[in-house]
Amino acid sequence: MQPLFSEFSPTSVNQWKEKLAKDLKGIDFNQLTWQSDTGISIHPFYTKEDLPKQAQPVFYHNDWNIGVKIQVENELQANKQALEALNGGASALCFYLTKATNLTQLLKDIQIEFIATQFYVTQPIQEFINQLSKFITEKELDTKKLDLSINYDVLARFAQTGNWTQNKSDDHNAIKQVSQVPFNRYQLLIDASLYQNTGAHQVTELALILSHYNEYLQYFNEQGGDFSYIKKGIQIHVAIGTDFFTEIAKLRALRKLITFLHTTYNIQAPISISCTTSQVTLSPKDEHTNLLRSTTQAMSSVIGGCDYLYIEPFNLLSKSDETSLASRMARNQQIILKEESYLNKTTDIGAGSYYIENLTEQLATRAFEQFKTYEAKGGFIAALEQNIIQHEVEQQQERLLEKAQNGELIIIGVNKYLNPNSKTSPHTVTTQKTSKGLIKPLKVLSLATHLETVQPVTK
Repeated sequence: MQPLFSEFSPTSVNQWKEKLAKDLKGIDFNQLTWQSDTGISIHPFYTKEDLPKQAQPVFYHNDWNIGVKIQVENELQANKQALEALNGGASALCFYLTKATNLTQLLKDIQIEFIATQFYVTQPIQEFINQLSKFITEKELDTKKLDLSINYDVLARFAQTGNWTQNKSDDHNAIKQVSQVPFNRYQLLIDASLYQNTGAHQVTELALILSHYNEYLQYFNEQGGDFSYIKKGIQIHVAIGTDFFTEIAKLRALRKLITFLHTTYNIQAPISISCTTSQVTLSPKDEHTNLLRSTTQAMSSVIGGCDYLYIEPFNLLSKSDETSLASRMARNQQIILKEESYLNKTTDIGAGSYYIENLTEQLATRAFEQFKTYEAKGGFIAALEQNIIQHEVEQQQERLLEKAQNGELIIIGVNKYLNPNSKTSPHTVTTQKTSKGLIKPLKVLSLATHLETVQPVTK
């Protein structure tokens, strides 16, 4: 049997370039190549020759959990929101706890043995562990079957607030406590969503995640090299922006980088990635445009291989009264990606794409080089203490703001095509505390906040 297409001779890259220049009347390949903020050159087309090596899937799952975040201020109200979310298609809940919480009230009628449940905790951790252990014992739940995790990332809090929760030593010991909790599905959770939400580009974001995680590995190494604390698995929580293909490649590069780091330490631990849509480009005054952005961000998350996905409601930054609708839409966006777009039917959709594979490799390579510069300065904490990380992030924030102000970056509803009839109120900006800290904290960026006094782009 004759091989398919054997009658066609192969076409070289140079032939494609010649054809391009001819069709575009003298505009050649190099003129159409541009450089992204990450320093990577983006070509007008890619071929098999751009593949770094034989393409292989970076991950092997094809489905993800539909997640919902719930801020717990009142246990009964939060319980009502959780039940509504589960009945509306959610399969994962993340409760944000900022004070002592009555878990019996919060989890009433919620069968946590059948869903993924995560607690983002800021209260004293041992107190919460004891409370949760008691709840599990009273309910006679099989801990081996629970998809239950405690998010207590002291390094993320240090970077965002500029201070330790207690002190460096006690905070690190608290991480060890959490990793030893027997019912914890993921013994170490890295909350890296801050980095994208500061406006840092993907290379810096990946480098920071790697340095952040490596700081914990170094701590475990100093404790005698016992990595059994994380053998059940780790989870990394990242924010996803609007740069569709680069965000896909970012997640694939992240898995490769973490796998490489595990190999270096001789660690065998499952890697889970949890994604949330970015707040950087959210529009508070034309809130329904956020649905478009969060949908493409969700697609990037899924195609990039997320295990859990949280879509921020479209009215997150506004004072509109459409909270119920916004929550339902955030769930339905994911349901449509599964039930109508069938994105949960294929493993690693981007594998073999010349562009995505090339971008994945370049992001991983550049991020690892940047990671090594942090390590040369003493690691993640030391780089924060020396203001190295803050300086880099601030430069990238300024570049992003400049692009939004001059129209190079168009954000519908933020700096172009604003809805003059929008009835939503301007959002309230929550500023970070300016009290004296051990380091200068990393600041979350909202482009809409900075552009409120700038005239919309008209060109």
